[in-house]
Amino acid sequence: MNDERKMILTMLAEGKITANEASALLDALEVSESAAAGPGFPPLPTMPRMPRMPRVPTMPRHAVHPGHGRHPFISDTYARAMAEVGLGDLSDDELHQLQIHGVSPDYVRRLRELGMALTVDDLVQLSIHHVRPSLVREIRELGLTDLTVDDMVQLGIHNIRPEMIHELRKLGFKEYGIDQVVQLGVHGVRPSFIQQLHQMGYTDLSLDDIVAFSIHNVTAEFIKEMRGFGFKGLDADTLVEMRIHNVTPDFAAAIQAILPDVTPEQLVEMRIHGLSAKRAAKAKEALGDDFSAEELIGWQIHGERVW
Repeated sequence: MNDERKMILTMLAEGKITANEASALLDALEVSESAAAGPGFPPLPTMPRMPRMPRVPTMPRHAVHPGHGRHPFISDTYARAMAEVGLGDLSDDELHQLQIHGVSPDYVRRLRELGMALTVDDLVQLSIHHVRPSLVREIRELGLTDLTVDDMVQLGIHNIRPEMIHELRKLGFKEYGIDQVVQLGVHGVRPSFIQQLHQMGYTDLSLDDIVAFSIHNVTAEFIKEMRGFGFKGLDADTLVEMRIHNVTPDFAAAIQAILPDVTPEQLVEMRIHGLSAKRAAKAKEALGDDFSAEELIGWQIHGERVW
């Protein structure tokens, strides 16, 4: 067999050309060889255009050389290893999904040792969000044994470690389950912040209170500054209202210098109605001390200019 025939048959075996294309090429080659043997033969037919090879996608860094008959990026070794840990009935596409997301046979084995029967999608989600088997084990050791895959994924997404749950329990939040812990994690609340609040006397805050503090930036420093004005009744709702309506320490100081008995609630009402410290100062300049915070707010609401 000459080199040209070998090349055509090799291309057919590798799937680079179809059987019909191979037959046409072999026929053309046979005519060519006959023409070379002597005169009087018809001219060579035009050779059919070689089919364009499909573009081979870039192989991921973790991909291996393909095994015969498998998905281009799945090795027989990987498939056998997955079968050994109980995943022997997966399609090539499922194996491919596991492999490209870094799901190793050892990862599957360690999760199965924890009694977890997981789907391909479960394994992919856990791997994407870096949920280690050790994390699952440590969370279970804290008594949270009814974790769902979604629970574990949320732990991974929000970087909630067993230490956080342990610290929350030390602070008295023993009834908090995964949902509550995730809620704190979503809003960036850490046990150290709750501990600061406890040290300032805020020991009876609800989960909603703590989350609202984080959302509206009610920090320990803000509470200390507001307490410095001698305000009483700085409960969770009042502190959040002050932050929502931009009652800053500077605004509080300016108003208190004009109205020493002003309350946190009055400061909030002033901000709601657009009363500035400059306007309050003009009232004092015109009226002296002969007006109250409530009167000042009333004048602002009704647009009265009494100075």
